[in-house]
Amino acid sequence: MVSKAIDSALSQSYPNIEVIVVDNASSDNIESVIARYKDTPLKFFKNKTNLGLFGNFNRCIELATGKYIHILHSDDYIDTNFTKTCVKFMESHPSVAMTFTSVQVLFNDRQKKIGVSDHDIVFSAPEGFRMILETGNPIDCPSVIMKREVYDSVGLFSYEFPYAGDYYQWLKIARRFDIAFVADALLFYRQGEHSESTQRLFKNPSGYIDNINIFIRIISELGDDVSDYRRELNAAIRGHMRLCLFAGIIRSDLMTSYSPLVFIGFALNTWTLIHCKSFGDKIRKCAEFFAILILGCGLIVPGGRNCLRKIFRLKNEMY
Repeated sequence: MVSKAIDSALSQSYPNIEVIVVDNASSDNIESVIARYKDTPLKFFKNKTNLGLFGNFNRCIELATGKYIHILHSDDYIDTNFTKTCVKFMESHPSVAMTFTSVQVLFNDRQKKIGVSDHDIVFSAPEGFRMILETGNPIDCPSVIMKREVYDSVGLFSYEFPYAGDYYQWLKIARRFDIAFVADALLFYRQGEHSESTQRLFKNPSGYIDNINIFIRIISELGDDVSDYRRELNAAIRGHMRLCLFAGIIRSDLMTSYSPLVFIGFALNTWTLIHCKSFGDKIRKCAEFFAILILGCGLIVPGGRNCLRKIFRLKNEMY
């Protein structure tokens, strides 16, 4: 997978690029792979200690020297014109600080292309911020190309959210800068047991806490302006609440050290952040509370989870 990622970066049709590989203190003999590229402009760095996912991202940013920065994950790859397409778009739209693209999801022997639209879209600030909240974040991290000056302005990835630091970063950026979806650039995004996403969503419940803390942080940062974004915030909060319930029904099978009820706790904590304006909003929130409790009862009844899976037609492989 690493070779495929490197090959895709080195074969870009856009000529003026540097390709840097930053190994996060792995033990998988990456040096033997890098040795194949001794006659290329590839630069290789190895961290002395594991810096964590976003610590390694920040190391990549510090080492890069270009005007635009693209952090390509080691298990993914890009089409030949990816960089050219995104850079050309940003050069012709100088207000755009960040692009993200279409994604071809690769899962076992299946493929599925996803994207915001079939055409390019510019989300002027803060509409991009609203969009990310309302849609549950359609931005796949390795599809992002960013102007270096944006990192200089808003800062690097936060260590406070070790599982969802990219989500917080996009929200920070989209609130202040224009962002854009570029339809014709394509990232090939691998899903599976090897990926960080699987570890975050399927192996450990800690990943679900980050989003709750991010919502709390965003609400605090918005201050008096929070009322202007309540609809989108409530949509994001409810989306995460449903994800926690889904994880309790489906994904908790893979987390044998934890009770599935931990996800009911996450859902209830998320639920408390919903803000109600009208009496109708309060009725809906009350109904959601009782729905969470009912699902919680279903999780502890013998055979309850299997019944819930059948009722809602949920499958283990669903992301």
